Amino acid sequence: MKINQTILLSLAIALFSAISSSVLASGGGGVVTDPGAIEGKHFAPKGKMPSKFTIELQNGLRKTLPFDDKRDFEEAKKGFIAAPSFKQIMAEAGNVAWDMGSYEFLLQGKDFDSVHPSLQRQAILNMAYGLYEVLPGKIYQVRGFDLANITFIKGDTGWIVFDPLTAKETAQAALKFINEKLGERPVVAVVYSHSHTDHFGGVRGVVDEADVRSGKLQILAPVGFMEHAISENVYAGNAMNRRLFYQYGVLLPRSPFGHVDQSIGKNTAAGNSGLIPPTKYITKDIEEVTIDGVKMVFQNTPGTEAPAEMNTWFPQFNAFWAAENITGTVHNIYTLRGALIRNPLEWSKQINNSLYLFGQQAEVMFSAHSWPRWGNDRIQEVMRTQRDIYANLNNEVLFLANKGVTINEVQNVYHPPQKSAKSMGGPQLSRI
Repeated sequence: MKINQTILLSLAIALFSAISSSVLASGGGGVVTDPGAIEGKHFAPKGKMPSKFTIELQNGLRKTLPFDDKRDFEEAKKGFIAAPSFKQIMAEAGNVAWDMGSYEFLLQGKDFDSVHPSLQRQAILNMAYGLYEVLPGKIYQVRGFDLANITFIKGDTGWIVFDPLTAKETAQAALKFINEKLGERPVVAVVYSHSHTDHFGGVRGVVDEADVRSGKLQILAPVGFMEHAISENVYAGNAMNRRLFYQYGVLLPRSPFGHVDQSIGKNTAAGNSGLIPPTKYITKDIEEVTIDGVKMVFQNTPGTEAPAEMNTWFPQFNAFWAAENITGTVHNIYTLRGALIRNPLEWSKQINNSLYLFGQQAEVMFSAHSWPRWGNDRIQEVMRTQRDIYANLNNEVLFLANKGVTINEVQNVYHPPQKSAKSMGGPQLSRI
């Protein structure tokens, strides 16, 4: 049975590599810019400005949502080291893989009546671009190079890379940039936090597969990673790829009337995605591994944001990596692109486990998306809020279903608790 499974996975990896440039690389939909975006012009000849009813609704939301809380903006800027001189990253195929400059219409300091105020707030927060220090001398992130953050942990001799983005080109640019700013260091290990492409697809931009095969460096992933990564991106790859264009609107021009943001990041890079299989799986609920002098305690969290996912505690640094289980948004439970439906109750329980295992000591919490949180009080506040909102999503929707509310009605009936909505800066829903 194990032999057959290995053969199937090997075939799937070969297929994944063959289709990655055509299917997965189109995940970002290319880059469609709109010269009129900065002037607030609609990109479509028949496009209309927001109606008076829409404007009234948006103004009402601006008054009721907690926009006076600026802590997220302060945290998003903290630790900034440098931004690159470029705004575009080119793909090997010759197209533009990434264009942060295409979103600069968001930095005018004006409200767009065509954009939900809470989404616009998130879109501005996600304009962070460059190299950031999370923990002095130890943990760094490059943000704004892809949908996710790429994280670099400084070991005794090299970098341990967490989640090497969607595309080879963006990951490669991030590694080059941090080495230029902080000094050249080899990559000694890679960690895939979970089985979504924006967290492993750029691995060939940071390591040579020959070095992995020879045992020179390790790639770590949670148990079940390969099965779920292949299931989503190969077996259902074409269907999910088509559906993501509709869910994310990625083929629309970057504009206040088109593509604005994806809540957990700007967009998905349109470059060369691939996969190198892990060399080590984390199989226990809690498992400790030391690499290059860095002790890591992994917490498997299956059935949460992804079917195979894990958090990481760094006891030497009092730092907690929350993968994509805790970000600056509330995720959707059912994704229109077709990923497995999430279990919000299990998600809530796993966050609670993290809170009591690591959250009592953590002084910094950082994730694969959004921005870090510093200070134990702040970390516990965010962890408790996210734990409670996922539990509420499960319990309240089940309550409404038992009252007779249908699947086509529930989105108009369900409302998050007022405290949770305020803590999260409004009803944020992420794309992944």
